[in-house]
Amino acid sequence: MAIQFDEIKERLKSEWTQTTDRLEESSIYNQIKDKYENLSPLGQKASLFGLIGVVVFVILSIPMGYYSDSASRVEEFDSNRSLIRDLFKSSKDGQEIPNIPRPPAPEELSRQIDDQLKAAQLLPEQMKGIEVTQDKIKGVNPDLIQGGVKVNLAKLNLRQVIDLGYQMQAVSPSIKMSDLHIEANLQDSRYFDVIYKFIVMNVPDLTQATSDIEDDGEKKAAPKPPARRGRTR
Repeated sequence: MAIQFDEIKERLKSEWTQTTDRLEESSIYNQIKDKYENLSPLGQKASLFGLIGVVVFVILSIPMGYYSDSASRVEEFDSNRSLIRDLFKSSKDGQEIPNIPRPPAPEELSRQIDDQLKAAQLLPEQMKGIEVTQDKIKGVNPDLIQGGVKVNLAKLNLRQVIDLGYQMQAVSPSIKMSDLHIEANLQDSRYFDVIYKFIVMNVPDLTQATSDIEDDGEKKAAPKPPARRGRTR
C-alpha cells in the first residue's frame, strides 16, 4: 500500500514538473511574468490578491451552482407534487357521485302537496287550487326542468305561510321554490293570500348510468374464448 502511494506521489510530482516547464516556455506566461515584475510592490500585492480572489470565486462558484440547481429542482418537485395531489383529489371528488334522489313527476308532486294540505286541516275556502305548469325560468336551461307546480292558498296566517312552504319544498331535494307571491286578504287584512311556485329539477338516474358504464367495462375486460383448431386427419 505504501509503495503504491509513493508511486502516485512521484507521478504527480513528475506531471506537475512537466506542466510548470511547459508553462514557463509559453510566451503568454513570460509576458505576464515580465509585466508582474515591472509592477511596483503595491501593484504586485494588488495583482496577487486579485488573482487569489478570482481563484476563490471560481472554487466557490462550483458548489453555489450546484446549490442553486438543487434548490430549483426541489421547487419543481414540490410544484409537481402539489399538482399530482390536486389531480388525485379532483379524480377522487369526480368519482364520488352524490346520492341525489330523483324527484317525483310534477303530477305526483301535485298529489303529494294536496295530501299535505289536507293533513294540515286547511278549510276548503283556503285551498284555491293546485295546478301543474310548464313555466320557463329566465336564466335556467329548460332541459334542466321537468315541470312545475303552482299552489294557490288563501287566508293563511304568517306561521302557516312559512310552515306550509317549508313542508312542500321538503318533499325532495330536487324541488325548488321558484316564486312566492304574498298579498293581504281583501276580506281580512290579518291573513294573507299566497301563491307558491315550485319547479321540479330534471335529475338523471345516476345509478343506472353508473351500472351501464360498469357493464360496458366488464364486457370490454372479459377475455375472448380461444379459437378452436380443427383436427387434421
